Amino acid sequence: MTAIMVSTMVLCFALTVSVAVSIGLASILGIQASNAHMLISVKEMFNAINKFPLAAIPFFILAGNLMETGGISRRLVEFAKSIVGGVQGGLPMTCVLTCMIFAAVSGSSVATTFAIGAILIPAL
Repeated sequence: MTAIMVSTMVLCFALTVSVAVSIGLASILGIQASNAHMLISVKEMFNAINKFPLAAIPFFILAGNLMETGGISRRLVEFAKSIVGGVQGGLPMTCVLTCMIFAAVSGSSVATTFAIGAILIPAL
């Protein structure tokens, strides 16, 4: 089964097929070659992605986007800049302090990266 999947991937890459289609085709051929019942395969695929943290990630990104759009992120950056902005290396320290505060508020590093990164990455 593994040999069929790897050879399908190599063949698809040699024919310049996109990565997503190559992986999908290799997976379908691998499932067919294993002689497993299709309902079991579908159930296992669903169980692999049916996890609570995976469902929460889009909502954390939405929370970060709302905080960035609403101006909370900008005010947090200005607050952190007023604390450590005057010393040498103030901008990176501002970034770290802002991320610490924002992570404590949102509870998610994904939302923190999305909201604070949109403001501070261009400046860094």
